[in-house]
Amino acid sequence: MVARPVLIVCAVVAVFSGGLMRWWTRPAPNGATPSSASRSETPLERLTRRDQEASPDDAVVQGQLATEWMRLGLRTADSQHLLRARIAARRALMADPERVDALKVELLLLHHGHQFRDLRDAAARLTEQSPHDAFFVGVLGDAELELGRYDDAEVAYQRMMDLKPSHAAYTRVGYLRLLRGDVEGAISVLKLAATSADREDGDAVARALCELGDAYLALGTADTAFEYFTVALTHAPDLDRAHVGRGHVLRARGQPEAAAEEYRAAMASRPRAGHRAFLADALAAAGHEEEARNESTRALHDVVGEAREHARLLLDQGGDVVLAETLARQEMTYRQDVFTQAVLAYALVNAGKVDEARPLADAVVGLGTKDARLDYVVGLVDAASGNRDAARRHLDAALRGFPPLPPRVEAKARAMLESWAPRAPLSTWTAGKPPP
Repeated sequence: MVARPVLIVCAVVAVFSGGLMRWWTRPAPNGATPSSASRSETPLERLTRRDQEASPDDAVVQGQLATEWMRLGLRTADSQHLLRARIAARRALMADPERVDALKVELLLLHHGHQFRDLRDAAARLTEQSPHDAFFVGVLGDAELELGRYDDAEVAYQRMMDLKPSHAAYTRVGYLRLLRGDVEGAISVLKLAATSADREDGDAVARALCELGDAYLALGTADTAFEYFTVALTHAPDLDRAHVGRGHVLRARGQPEAAAEEYRAAMASRPRAGHRAFLADALAAAGHEEEARNESTRALHDVVGEAREHARLLLDQGGDVVLAETLARQEMTYRQDVFTQAVLAYALVNAGKVDEARPLADAVVGLGTKDARLDYVVGLVDAASGNRDAARRHLDAALRGFPPLPPRVEAKARAMLESWAPRAPLSTWTAGKPPP
């Protein structure tokens, strides 16, 4: 059962990667025919040259530059590209405060910086000023979602649908349904998202297919999910998200070596701490302990600056619980979505603060999201609260769900269950099958 922000677990949240994100990652329309000199330039060199030659007072050109730097920054996760996007957007807005493309870049930068309250306020103002702009409405919904205000997010997404039924709108509605545990409903909407994606934009089609792959993982039909991830790679061979999805299925099938290759491919496409952590898990499951430790260490090094993922990795690896709690609380000041609540509950239960963890776990359960990591955390809190039956249910679900648990975490869950039911040895369990 899929942990969406981990799979995409992108710095920009999944809703952007599946919806309006494609607007920012598609190549900009071609202008004049490039000179013979510029034909030899790389896209980055050409964009850098245009930036250097542009007048800082030209709102049109600066807005275009902001958009292109933003596309490149989101695609590569390069902070310098994002900084250039910010500078160009500010220049454009100084010359023309109503410059829409620059305003959109400003919103995306707020999102990237996890400034979700500021994002909500800014998007709400822009929605009032431009009530028919679906982009602004969609971003408002995204901010509400990250703040844990799911009903408000639903209102915004429905308004977006009313304005313009589109790939971006269908994706958002589908994701929200996934969060609320309505997997079948999510699949029906995400199929509309896939069919409405621009057929000429291979990356958009591939991402739409991955949306469906994620949903089928949440449904527990891993073979169907694997097919969607595989077809996605025929449209975008380097899409990291498709490789990660295939890796999850291969891990669940008991093929850790093959899973590791998929995670390596994801890392080659887009180096991310989350991808590296999955690679470390697969290597550990395959018995490559030293290599797994090295990758785990590198993942912790790479994740600095991403508080929620940093806290989770620390806890998974048996690291500094105090630091993990501090990081999780820090993230909760910015976002209160179900995944952030779960990481804080994870830190609190490991610190022995069960009474504080309990309401967070209850909130996680109440939303109904199908996700192995959420089930694991709730199971820990239930066990610490003395509710063994509930703990058993959630830990069972965690062992069968997606993404696959890290080996260390999986071993702990199995040990807890075995200690409660020694006559039902879990070593004979396989993914997706009931215990003997």
